[in-house]
Amino acid sequence: MNERLVSRIGVCLVAAGLALTLSACRENEQDRPLTFDKGTYGGAPDQALSEQDRDDLRARTHIQQF
Repeated sequence: MNERLVSRIGVCLVAAGLALTLSACRENEQDRPLTFDKGTYGGAPDQALSEQDRDDLRARTHIQQF
């Protein structure tokens, strides 16, 4: 093989590897915690239910009772 062809193939392989590596870095995974405290929830707090939502849930559970 020609030395020039081998160097072109090498450059193409490096470029393909770099493109694959960079595409694997999703934006939504950046700056996420990599260590976790056992027993501690680190997510966003839940929203409080309105009284109407609570009444709706109570009605649904009442229907599901046998």
